[in-house]
Amino acid sequence: MTATNPERAKGPAQHAAARRSRTTVRARLTALTGALCLALALAAPLAAADGGGRELDILLTNDDGFEAPGIRALQAALSAAGHRVTMVAPRENQSGASWRISTGPVRYREEAPGVWAVDGSPADAVAVGLQVIVGDRRPDLVVSGANFGHNVGATANVSGTVGAALMAEYLGVPAIAVSVGMDLAEKAATPAPFPSTTAALPAAAEFTAQLVGDIAASAGNGPLLPADAVLNVNYPVAPAAAPRGVRLAENGRYSAFTYDYVQTGADNEVRLAFTSDEAAAREAGTDTALFAQGYVTITVLDADLAAPDGAEQTVAQRLRSFLAR
Repeated sequence: MTATNPERAKGPAQHAAARRSRTTVRARLTALTGALCLALALAAPLAAADGGGRELDILLTNDDGFEAPGIRALQAALSAAGHRVTMVAPRENQSGASWRISTGPVRYREEAPGVWAVDGSPADAVAVGLQVIVGDRRPDLVVSGANFGHNVGATANVSGTVGAALMAEYLGVPAIAVSVGMDLAEKAATPAPFPSTTAALPAAAEFTAQLVGDIAASAGNGPLLPADAVLNVNYPVAPAAAPRGVRLAENGRYSAFTYDYVQTGADNEVRLAFTSDEAAAREAGTDTALFAQGYVTITVLDADLAAPDGAEQTVAQRLRSFLAR
């Protein structure tokens, strides 16, 4: 994120309220995950819930680009569930963009009815979508994804998929980020890499429609999620097409991947190489570990970058003499 809003600055009372809202959404999601676990256990295709008859107005975005198969799968599943879907997504792949925003002009164009392409980052797409394209017709929800590759643990910090959802929350609209796992061993697969991810996209989209419908039914006529709450959903590809269940988890401190810059052979040039972070799978009870075990994971995030209270107190002690000057 390259800009801040002074009006959004949070003091102790606001941080406490944010923690309470996360507790509220976790309590609601604990009940929902039980129903979703049952649906997965029955090994039947997931039928999208009707949300108690509530038709939602959804802004759909991603970081892979408006033509990516993941966002098209979500568009189909959410529309089939009876929701009104407006797609506003980057024109080109913007993976790894996090919460980056553009400071120069940003162009946008309607490519098809209800489908808009933005020449900018995922966060740009959400801001343009909410502030310009839909205007006064404020949506009930922003859904970001389905991303080609998982965003568990610290990977969420660099994810454009998650960054788009955080921008929505920043602008006051509840948001869900959805990502589908990637098996790095399939990088060289033919005729196309990562076939398991591609194969899992429709199931992940149906799962998301089920989740959205159940949240809508649980919320009644109220807000879908408490303020400051963003859901980060990760759908695994192993075991193939049959997740072990759904788990509400804490966000892991390790990344799903290691990020190494390696020489390409050209002068003064490197490229980013991904490998799996084995430490992440051993972080018991977190989304990184549960995802590695084959569960769909749901974590509750927010846009609050403040350190925990304990860390603030420790820093205050370290700076006691300095601050007394």
